[in-house]
Amino acid sequence: MMDSDLNMHMKFNMDPGTLFIKKNFVENPEFEAFKAEVKEEIVKNQKSMAAKQEEMSVDLKAI
Repeated sequence: MMDSDLNMHMKFNMDPGTLFIKKNFVENPEFEAFKAEVKEEIVKNQKSMAAKQEEMSVDLKAI
């Protein structure tokens, strides 16, 4: 190993314990219900937008 490689290795040699942070995820039923509600709303809006785009497409073809 060259001297510069060794210096670089030493410079970036970190304790692996500091790289990863463990988080304990706690289930929150209210939040899960909220997420489900938001997903439903998004799906509904996407369907509505798709229908409007289809209408506009038909209108443009008629011109």
